[in-house]
Amino acid sequence: MNIEIEIGPAGQLTLEAPQQDWYGRDPELIQYARFAGQEMMAIQKSDDEPDVFELHFLGLVGSGFQSMSEAKESAPAFAREVFAYLSQMIND
Repeated sequence: MNIEIEIGPAGQLTLEAPQQDWYGRDPELIQYARFAGQEMMAIQKSDDEPDVFELHFLGLVGSGFQSMSEAKESAPAFAREVFAYLSQMIND
């Protein structure tokens, strides 16, 4: 089966918005960017662990990054891993 895919009206705002442009009011602690139209968050893990950062995307978390820069640099690979993980949850 060959399924034709196009951006629908509901997806235009998220998929045509700038992708992978990081922003945030407190960029040392938390930043956001869109990957494949969905928001990803890079955030300091906690006040108790100020040198550990996490990525949050589609309900999944990647942790252990040593800086905000490392988390952001790892974000594209993390997004691909999240999509691969989620695709395994779909039964044929």
